Amino acid sequence: MVFSIIPHDINELIRLLIFIGIYIVCFIILTRNIVKNLSQLSNGLMVIARGDLNYRLPISRLDELGAVAQNVNHMAEQLQKQVERERQLESSKMELITNVSHDLRTPLTSIIGYLDLLKKQAFQDENERERYINNAFNKTQQLKKLIDDLFEYTRLSYGDTQMNLQEVDFHSLIEQMASEFEPVAREQGINLIKALSPDPIFMRIDVEKIVRAIDNLLMNALKFSLVPGEIRINLFSQGRVVKLSIENHGNPITKEQEEQLFERFYTMQPSQSEVNLPSGYGLGLSIAKSIVELQGGRIWLEHNEGYYRFNIELNRSVTKEEG
Repeated sequence: MVFSIIPHDINELIRLLIFIGIYIVCFIILTRNIVKNLSQLSNGLMVIARGDLNYRLPISRLDELGAVAQNVNHMAEQLQKQVERERQLESSKMELITNVSHDLRTPLTSIIGYLDLLKKQAFQDENERERYINNAFNKTQQLKKLIDDLFEYTRLSYGDTQMNLQEVDFHSLIEQMASEFEPVAREQGINLIKALSPDPIFMRIDVEKIVRAIDNLLMNALKFSLVPGEIRINLFSQGRVVKLSIENHGNPITKEQEEQLFERFYTMQPSQSEVNLPSGYGLGLSIAKSIVELQGGRIWLEHNEGYYRFNIELNRSVTKEEG
């Protein structure tokens, strides 16, 4: 059989050998770049796998291999961002522990000092006694706010939370919250404007958690509003969707800061230099986001040159009139 495929004519044999040689040369020329690119891909993946997330593969082709190289670079970029985000969170956690340790000790020392003065009746008159009591009370409120935020954050982060759903009139709930918030805002030089839908909005929600989320947004707006200024609360429903927005004007922030606002432990300097409010630790907006998402809704920020609008969107239940 072997001898049967060998040409009997020497010219045919030569032509066959030339054809085979040309085929091999062409194959090598055509596949050399592909083999080179595959080698670059392999070596690049090994470099990235060793932890060098700054490495990027050169893009020299527009075919499938070029698309693979682009995907590898995109993967390395996303991994790099994730690692950097984790580093920032770890750094923020350590900073939080340091700040919490300091800020727990400081008000506790003050409270002990004021109570000791009151116990020893070391005050000159009734006005001074009243001032000691008010100062001690304000310090306890600051401690309570910090402890509540840490506790709520821990529960939401580790899924240790139960939803207590009940049907309420969301309009009445927001109206009540606005009425309670208005005098607090007025003390800080902020005017509260309400633009609420007049119709009842019956919803099944966890009232305690939603109230906490909205309160965090209101206090955030109060802290970062320019004085004198205003905070606007908008509420309306469209079909099965209920939208609540809280607007205020403050100092402009960068795009990077905007993207980090809902991150855990991220803090900024308040617009009001002497705002008489409990200090925050970068948990308020993160807690609000977790609560809204746990309720099946979404929360986001619209920002433009110091104009802020925090939006909450929730799905409503059937109203009593419809049911």
